[in-house]
Amino acid sequence: MAGCFGSPVKVSSKLFKRLGSSVSFGDFSEYGTAEPSQFYERQPWQKLVSIFLAELFGTAFLMLFGCMGLVPKYPGGELGQYSGAIAFAGIVAVTIVIIGHISNCHINPCVTLCALLLGKLPILTAIIYFLAEFLGAMIGYGVLVVISPYNILNSSESGVCVTSPVIGLTAWQALLIEAITTGVLILLVCAVWDPKSGNGDCGSLKFLAMIFMTSVIVGPFTGNSLNPARSLAPAIYNNSWNMHWIYWVGPFSGTITSTLFYKYIFMALDNDERVK
Repeated sequence: MAGCFGSPVKVSSKLFKRLGSSVSFGDFSEYGTAEPSQFYERQPWQKLVSIFLAELFGTAFLMLFGCMGLVPKYPGGELGQYSGAIAFAGIVAVTIVIIGHISNCHINPCVTLCALLLGKLPILTAIIYFLAEFLGAMIGYGVLVVISPYNILNSSESGVCVTSPVIGLTAWQALLIEAITTGVLILLVCAVWDPKSGNGDCGSLKFLAMIFMTSVIVGPFTGNSLNPARSLAPAIYNNSWNMHWIYWVGPFSGTITSTLFYKYIFMALDNDERVK
């Protein structure tokens, strides 16, 4: 599937024969584009650059267009009831199509951590994903600041697109909400990756529905981050750190729990014990 977190497109193993045995960047056979022509074979470092740029631009798109849906036309203006949910869900679906066949479209450190725990990525490649995602988030939000019709920094109580718990919600309640919701997202990621789930058709629609649903349901309580990179960039630009730790501990703990659960409980079942 040319989709976010989905079944990757296969490539020829010839791409990586020149690397040798001294250094391993990992098996990219699941993170590639169509088979190259016989006249040109990409080197492993070129593949890493492609992955880095895809994740960089993908996460930048997420922040630019997703957060743009939370910018009122004028300071203090009203937003549509579902504008943020539509913006984030829509840009995730579009980004899936654009870079899914290049980097598998993680655009979220939690998804990269999931891939690492499942053994789909070596540590070095995962680090490249992490760097691209956090840098891309900073770039995307920075572009939004530049093109907005007015200064959006600290234009609201905490800043546009800054995630913080709603008044009345305790830190532990917010932590559990982010952990559980991210856990559900990661279960979907694992299910799409699972060979038993089929070929991953319509992956963009699956994640569009997931992001829209959680944005509508969870957004009013915690901002529906599910993504430390998504929360970090607005916090840095607005210097707003109210309970920011929640948006690291919650998503990452939910990711670890769901990934290990799926790996050692669901994927550990013999084929005969699983629905065919």
